[in-house]
Amino acid sequence: MENEIQKLKTNEDNLKSKASQQHDYKNVELRTSQRVSEKYKNSNLNQLFEKPFTPRLTPKNILTIEPQTSAYADSIHHDKRTYNHITRTYIENIYKIQTFLNLNPRSTTTQEPNQDYLTQKLQGYNKLIAQPKTNANLVRTCYSYGLLNTVYTYDGEELSGIPQLHKAFITYKRVTKGNLFYVKFYTATTKILYEEIKPPIQVVKIGLTKDMIIPEDIGQQSEIQKIEIPNFYVSKKIIGISTIIEELANNYLNGNAI
Repeated sequence: MENEIQKLKTNEDNLKSKASQQHDYKNVELRTSQRVSEKYKNSNLNQLFEKPFTPRLTPKNILTIEPQTSAYADSIHHDKRTYNHITRTYIENIYKIQTFLNLNPRSTTTQEPNQDYLTQKLQGYNKLIAQPKTNANLVRTCYSYGLLNTVYTYDGEELSGIPQLHKAFITYKRVTKGNLFYVKFYTATTKILYEEIKPPIQVVKIGLTKDMIIPEDIGQQSEIQKIEIPNFYVSKKIIGISTIIEELANNYLNGNAI
């Protein structure tokens, strides 16, 4: 009996010992998991970013803006494009011939009303009307710059300064019986760009006539300033193109050659 009691006591002690060991293991595991779950904190970084970072201003860091001393208009003028030598020369030449026509609307070297030149008065400028005995060089110059309105001729001498046109007239005269001829010019004026010249667009109509058409209003007009010439002729070019298209359409519908 005593032996059995002793065994029971021994077993009880063993159970207590095992339970104590298990409790110790559990505590060890709990302590380990607690350490793992704790987040690492860098105390130095936390202290560094406790307040927002603001750099210290020194005289070198101060931004200074210089006051604007030049106007916008000055900067535009500085970058403004200019006409090259060719276009400037063209402006000078067309200015001379246009001023001549505007200020001298009728020839003063002849007493014959049906000889030499006169002008057609248009809005802001005059164009040449060449009657018989008009100087061929004047006709050629006005033709080159798109300022020739009409040429009246018996033999084509007034057109001798324009070889291709003179040749066409002689051919027409050879196959046509007549005395007085007219050569009408429909012109879209020149376009002056900074670096090039767009020449006039011209359509020429040749025909017979009994009488010369003389304008009622032949008079002087104001000089066109050189600086205004490029824009002035651009505005006239649009009107000229419309006139050419209209004239071509009318002649096509009427079956006339032009």
